[in-house]
Amino acid sequence: MGLIDNIKNYWFPTADPITGGGEGFKREDNPKDLNRYIARVQLQRIRQDVQSWRESVAEAELAYYPHRVKMQRLFQDTTLNGHIYACMQKRKALTLLKDYKLISEAGEVDEKWSEKFKEQWCYDVINYALDSIFYGYQLINFEAIENDSLKNVKIIKRHNISPDRFQVVSYVYSLQGIQFLEEPYSDWTFYVQTPSENGVSPCGYGLLYRCALYEIFLRNLLGYNGDFVELYSQPFRYAKTDKTTELERGKLEEMLRDMGSSGYGIFDPLDEIGFIEAKNSGTGFLGYENLEQRCEKKISKIILGHADALDSVSGKLGNTQESLESIEDIEVMDNRFIEHFFNAQVLPKMRNLGVAIPEGLKFKFSNDKEKEEARKKEDENNKLTAEIVNTLHMAGFEVDEKYIKERTGIDVKKIDVNSINPGSTTEISAKLNSIYGEL
Repeated sequence: MGLIDNIKNYWFPTADPITGGGEGFKREDNPKDLNRYIARVQLQRIRQDVQSWRESVAEAELAYYPHRVKMQRLFQDTTLNGHIYACMQKRKALTLLKDYKLISEAGEVDEKWSEKFKEQWCYDVINYALDSIFYGYQLINFEAIENDSLKNVKIIKRHNISPDRFQVVSYVYSLQGIQFLEEPYSDWTFYVQTPSENGVSPCGYGLLYRCALYEIFLRNLLGYNGDFVELYSQPFRYAKTDKTTELERGKLEEMLRDMGSSGYGIFDPLDEIGFIEAKNSGTGFLGYENLEQRCEKKISKIILGHADALDSVSGKLGNTQESLESIEDIEVMDNRFIEHFFNAQVLPKMRNLGVAIPEGLKFKFSNDKEKEEARKKEDENNKLTAEIVNTLHMAGFEVDEKYIKERTGIDVKKIDVNSINPGSTTEISAKLNSIYGEL
């Protein structure tokens, strides 16, 4: 390669880094596969702390040439937290598990296209679009359309995307790249972004930025708690000896070492060992648990709208009802977010690429809960009307059938009691007279 061999800290792709063959990475402007434009360079994971959390937002708010590299690097470790991952999966499941249809302007369900949009590619698109709520933005790319279905649906690395300049760049911090909102790239991509919180950037930072601070404390707590257990929960073995030869002391050390994995030491007869403990060291671990629960509750509030949204138990005292209401509110918000995304981007772009989706069809989630609530309310109102009618009847008044139909929407017809069992009234009266006559 000549003089190139002397250049350091630069990557010259000459072959596929995985297979070792082919021409390797090419800087291609392929709208169907934007990953070909991105260099295969790993985004290094680094230790995250409160300072790096602050630096990530400072980089995103630069007056000139803002970037989201530090923020997306921060999110890589944030999502490793089990509680955050569980909250994310819970929130996404509220939408992914809900039924949806393609509905005409007249409100009629198009069964054919509704079934077509129940294929895996559509669930992948919804899943990726929901991720933008957490990461701030998402760029979804697909390579082909076969049988009216999107093929090879994937996402573009977020740290190679500039949401401020709407670019995909080959290398992070590069200021030139592909304008993915322009043709032909816009035909093969779906760009999903969240609203800006402060107007500094065209898109928001995502929920993970608000969770990251608490996750940093949780990560540190795990280390602190591990140290506490190692120091004060595991027994420490020690031996006192007056042996001075290395061989004899070595055998003693070997014996202590093989007893287990806890700490040990060898001391001279006059040596002493001690641990300086806090006054309440026996219950000191509770401090870690308390702070951990507080941080997890904050994260649950941010992602699911309520501190007990993930851990509330049915039948126990607490704000279970408020938790359910908060989750329902989150579900409605995310459903509207996805509906707008599909109706504004997915359906129009598929039509432009030749998919014969009828004009006027809209993507809409089924509102089963709203229907059930409306039916329940209607039944309650009808029951009240029936009680009023019955009260008036018992008081000797007759209520018009038209009034009942207008109030309840139920067709009613007066029943002739005698037509059900002719002569029954007379027979019953005779029996009653005979009974009371004998008293």
